[in-house]
Amino acid sequence: MRMKKEISVTFMSGPLDGKKLGFEQPEPGEERILHIGRREGCEIYLSFDNQVSRLHARLGCMSTPITASDTGSAPFVLSFWLEDEGSRNGTYVEKDKEPLSGRTHLRPGTLFRIGRTWLRLDVPLSYDD
Repeated sequence: MRMKKEISVTFMSGPLDGKKLGFEQPEPGEERILHIGRREGCEIYLSFDNQVSRLHARLGCMSTPITASDTGSAPFVLSFWLEDEGSRNGTYVEKDKEPLSGRTHLRPGTLFRIGRTWLRLDVPLSYDD
């Protein structure tokens, strides 16, 4: 049986409210970048929100190996970041009144807004197929 490792983002408003998008976690030592926007090909595609730029923001997940003790598997830590890509309407985290400037660390469970659409970075899951 193979262990499946997933990161997910849930729509918290708009026509896709409640829908969850799942993505594979990066391998230890690697980074996964999800593009958010109205452009086809974005992993998080917000075609319905006219306040969203074609390439609005990027959500990143870094998998960092940590020193193993006596465990059988290679332990790792996931860290997340969110970065606005120069969008017209900005990217917002939680209740911040000011849009993001530069890259900011994001904790699982955090809400963020792209255009008029609220999204939530979910707690990463690992489970057997």
